[in-house]
This record gives sequence, structure tokens and C-alpha cells, in this order.
Amino acid sequence: MKVRLFTLALTLFFATDLHAQIRASELATFSQVIDGTKISMTYSRPRARGRDPLFGNRKAVHWGEVWTPGANYATTFEVNRPVKLDGHAVKAGTYSVWMVVRQSGPWTMVLDPKVRIYHMNPPDSNATQIRFPVETHDAPYLDVLTWSMPELRANGGTLAMQWGRTRVDMQLDVEPSYALTMPQSDAAPYVGVWQYAEIDSGKAGPTQRLVVDYEDQTLKGRWHSDSSYFKHFALVKIAADWFAPGVYDDRGQVYEVYKPELVLEFTRENGRATSFIARDDEDKIVMRGKRIE
Repeated sequence: MKVRLFTLALTLFFATDLHAQIRASELATFSQVIDGTKISMTYSRPRARGRDPLFGNRKAVHWGEVWTPGANYATTFEVNRPVKLDGHAVKAGTYSVWMVVRQSGPWTMVLDPKVRIYHMNPPDSNATQIRFPVETHDAPYLDVLTWSMPELRANGGTLAMQWGRTRVDMQLDVEPSYALTMPQSDAAPYVGVWQYAEIDSGKAGPTQRLVVDYEDQTLKGRWHSDSSYFKHFALVKIAADWFAPGVYDDRGQVYEVYKPELVLEFTRENGRATSFIARDDEDKIVMRGKRIE
């Protein structure tokens, strides 16, 4: 019997992945793409294991401690393009993430270009770091430390860290692919009333109207047929005389640029736009229009 049990144990041992193991703080990653900018976090996720509160003297994280918001090796923050965090410029690259936790007043967020640092060896303050204050606020209890982006917009979103009942929110801004505004002189050639017809299977439908105006330093359009989706949309310049509709949310922020689903190409005569065609994502002409004098 002992021989059989020993043989079974050896079989199970060699059949198991020798690298697999249970950790108190399991490794995690999360990434988010916003307008071509990729934001990635890699971190180990400590669990509260019933501890509440987690921050303070004689707690999991002590007041005044330089703490990586994670566990094991320092949490890393990586971006493939320049961004801003709470208005502070962050160049493309990878950074280790630290926070100076305080009992009162704001904490300090620290991004250090040196990575692969164990959490017990936080870096000293130095000129290569990006440092700025962040506010904490109360939130519903969360057992496992979590990094996330709970809110997104066309030009950024909210980067959040939460553990226990403590949460830190930072506003992240990306560099937009296209400018939403333009000088009035650049917008003037397109402003006016346009008559167009939708094209289906090579046949033109009934004529409709498109009104193009200029408001809040933005070229905008409004279909004659009231569209609950487009409403008063932005005309976002994507190339010379080419525009794509930008749709606004209820807060007046463009949350989607409707490209390549619908792209308008204007033709000029003597510097003034006189006609346009619209193409879909298969480059088919789906609309033809001309200016109404």
C-alpha cells in the first residue's frame, strides 16, 4: 500500500505545473485604449482578508509610508504616447508607481522611471520622478486592491485605485488624434445650407438638407431630418476637405467620432466648398450633396 501511495504522489507531482503556486497577492494586468493611446497597469493584488481599516498606524499600510499601490514588485504604469495625469505631463514609457500615504491632507503620487523594484525598497525622492498631490475619498468596501478606469471620454478618462474603503481618482488626458476646433476663417468655406440625397444601390433617394454652422470654435452640422443620435454634431477635420461626424454626449463632450462609418468629402471652387460626397466604411458613396445659394 505504501508503495502504491508513493507512486501516486510522484505521478501527481510530475503531472502538475511546477511553476503554479498560490500567492497572497496574485498578479494582475489591465489595459485601456483611448484614441490610440494604450494605458497599461501591471500589479499584484493584496487582499484585505478582513482587515478594516487598512491605512494607519499599526495597519497594513502605515501613515507616512512610501507605498506601492499593489504588492511584491512595484506596480507599473505604461503608456505608448504622452498623457497627462491630473494635469501633469507624463512621457511615453514605463514607470513604477508609489504613493506617500498621509493621515490628513492629500497623498503624493509618484511615478519613477526605474522599474522592477521590490515593494520593501521604495526609491528616494529624485529629479527623474513625476510627483503630484492626489485626494483620497471614501468608497464602498473593496476586499482586493483594484486599478481601473471606471469613466471614459473621447480624450481621456478616470484612472482609479481602490483598496478597502479608500479610493484615489486621477484624471487622465490623452493627445487627440484630430483637433475638434478650428479658426473661423478655416471653417467659413463650408458654412451654409446643403441639399443632399442618399444613394442606395446606385439610386438617389429624396432630397434632404444639411445645415453647417460654426459654434464654440467648432464646425458643426445638423441633418434636416431630426436625428436623435447625431443631433447637432461636430464636423471633425480628418484631412484637407474631409470631415467625420463627432457625436456629443449630454455634457457637451464629443464621445465618438463616426469614422470610418461616415466621411464627408467636400469639393471647392475658388476656395469655397460647393459640393460634397459621403462614403461609408467600405468606401462606397452613400450620399451626394451641393450647396444651396
